[in-house]
Amino acid sequence: MKILDRYIVRRFLLILAFSLFAFVMMFVVVNLIERLDSFIKHDVPKWVVVQLYFYQLPYIITLTLPVALLLSSLFSIGTLARQNEITAMKASGLSLYRILAPLFVLGALLAVTAFLFSEHVQPRASERYAMLKDEYIDRLQNRWRKLIRNPFLRDEQGWLFSMRDFNAATNTGNMVSVRHYEDQNLLSRFDAKEIAWEDSNWVLYNGYQRVFRDSSEQAVPFTRMVIDSTSLLPQDISRFFNQPEEMSSTELRQFIQEVKRNGADPNRWLVDLHLKYAIPLANLIIILFGAPLASKKSRGSATAGFGLSLIVVFIYFGMVKTSQAMGQNGVLPPLVAAWLANISFAAAGLAVLVKTAK
Repeated sequence: MKILDRYIVRRFLLILAFSLFAFVMMFVVVNLIERLDSFIKHDVPKWVVVQLYFYQLPYIITLTLPVALLLSSLFSIGTLARQNEITAMKASGLSLYRILAPLFVLGALLAVTAFLFSEHVQPRASERYAMLKDEYIDRLQNRWRKLIRNPFLRDEQGWLFSMRDFNAATNTGNMVSVRHYEDQNLLSRFDAKEIAWEDSNWVLYNGYQRVFRDSSEQAVPFTRMVIDSTSLLPQDISRFFNQPEEMSSTELRQFIQEVKRNGADPNRWLVDLHLKYAIPLANLIIILFGAPLASKKSRGSATAGFGLSLIVVFIYFGMVKTSQAMGQNGVLPPLVAAWLANISFAAAGLAVLVKTAK
């Protein structure tokens, strides 16, 4: 890497580190002030509060990184432009494309890093955060997410499970109906008051077994019945209600297959799957948009640059959320909904780059 490249990248990274730290601290402080009453009301231990914010950090970083990148682009390149350093670089024979090239390479590396971070770090951290929040806050407000209402799932062997409630903490449920199909033919049905996961099998308690053969039906009461031929596991039921940020793209793709197998509409989850790839790439697109914009010599203040950063990112995430909602409701195809904001900003960034370079 040439001295000039190192100089530009170093200035960019220093502002990025400061901006990211400032945004993360701002998010934590504001959120802590908002939730302080809840922490005190539920007598949440101080160490648990620290853990909650520690496990929320990956989500906060993912959320604030595009803002910090745009701010870094506007400040680092904008300062070079105001001090006539961009003009001096061009006078030495360098094009604007060459001057900004190290930032584009850095943006590509950050996009890959952000994707790996969202794949391997954020899901596990978000899952742990949700567990702590369930245990210390939501459970006391009767919103404990581990109590799942009306689950309805089908496995690959044709077993269909439905129940009124399933407790993911104890792996038990009540008011259960278990049906076994072969192709489209109903072979047997079990209706029970309770179900429990015991010794790697589902066990039904206090119910009736109905067997269907040649247009006839036979009902047999039972107090305990073991269902040992299904591939459905308790974690399959729990995972069905996980949030997308608690799953990697591989886990989300497997979950979508389960949704399809159960006959539900997978569009909502398909949009989230495509966003797993689109959001990290936004870090490169933000630099592609911001760096050429800042390279024009301007007398604008730091406050103006900060305000412009917030406006641009607000518009970007507004487009993401709007297209996401449209995709989840079937107005747009999932792929288009996830990538619409990226395509729009990438086109705008390229247009600004070409216009500025001339």
